[in-house]
Amino acid sequence: MFGTSRRQVLAMALAMPFLADPVPRGGKCRELTIKGRSVKICPPPTDEHALVLDETVFIDGVPLRAMVMPGGFSSALNQHVIHPTLLSMVTEAVHLLRGARLVNPRPLAPVELAHPDVAGRAGGRNAGRLRKHAAALTAAERTTLVNAFLELKRSGAYDFFVDVHRRAFDNHGWNAHMHAGFLAWHRAYLLLFENQLGTALPYWDWSTQQRPDATPFTPDFLGGNGRPGDTQVMDGPFAYRTGQWPITVSEDDRNFLRREFGAQADRPSGPSVVDRALAMDVYDRPPYDSSAEGFRNLVEGWPGGPQMHNRAHVWVGGNMLGASSPNDPAFFLNHCFVDKLWADWQARHPSAAHFLPAELLDVPLEPFRSESGWTITPRELLDHRKWYTYGGAPAL
Repeated sequence: MFGTSRRQVLAMALAMPFLADPVPRGGKCRELTIKGRSVKICPPPTDEHALVLDETVFIDGVPLRAMVMPGGFSSALNQHVIHPTLLSMVTEAVHLLRGARLVNPRPLAPVELAHPDVAGRAGGRNAGRLRKHAAALTAAERTTLVNAFLELKRSGAYDFFVDVHRRAFDNHGWNAHMHAGFLAWHRAYLLLFENQLGTALPYWDWSTQQRPDATPFTPDFLGGNGRPGDTQVMDGPFAYRTGQWPITVSEDDRNFLRREFGAQADRPSGPSVVDRALAMDVYDRPPYDSSAEGFRNLVEGWPGGPQMHNRAHVWVGGNMLGASSPNDPAFFLNHCFVDKLWADWQARHPSAAHFLPAELLDVPLEPFRSESGWTITPRELLDHRKWYTYGGAPAL
């Protein structure tokens, strides 16, 4: 997700020769066989040069976005890749997908979710929670948190959240990544997840906690690095061999948690990058994407990345590199720190706009509205204190 796969796929796509006979404009889907696979290509909204949408290309009856294979291919071909024709794009996709399997071609059915108390009334399940620095957790608090993760996994709700995030990376209409909505969307996502978890999430301050053998990557907490070769995590409660953490929603067919610390980035971003982000006086600027100059984009990890949020994903490696990165519980500790940085920035810049563009402030976030009935908006998310506060770093 934050490594080289998107660039590699884009380069491959743009390098493909032009193939004639694109999809006809008559509104009908074209069905053909490529390399032994049944392919259906449906007309895009405008013409054959349009961006490929989730429901445009089907291989063996399954949308292209659901195709995965070992070795890193994900649905990046389906993420705003301009290709000479849809036919040449799908030919390349089928070539890449030889031997691939299909994983979760349909979204997981929504689970029964209890929504956070939006008004923060007394008695709300999240009201008054304290999100601590991960290194400040007591042994009992670490045990409580780990057990809550394992119970959510057993219930099936954890995999639902993994699936939501995976689809959010593909569905650009949700504004969850590379858009001004990044921080608000993930604040809502964490709130909903934390509500199901039943206990406060801690944050991993990757600007200072950069040792792979220290909190939170210890055997009694998240476990450590993956072993050489297959990068499988072998210790801690989330190791596959414990039988408690099978990976079922992913970009490939490996069913075990993977990490590869430092393989693609030598360390996470340090305090100087955090200070630079917090000093910025603008939340975001047009065009509100990964090229924008502002706090949101720098914290997300662009431009000039990977840095900050993105760099933490890249440094951990393994499952954290894919759209289904919540398979690693470290995802939630990373995003708690990102959320804390937004809260810190808001406190430092009280007169600045804390979310842009303004026209999206009162638009309910997806898929929370349509899939779980929670009509939360960015405006309602601006003040996190109605639900939780952040604790400081532990004494050294």
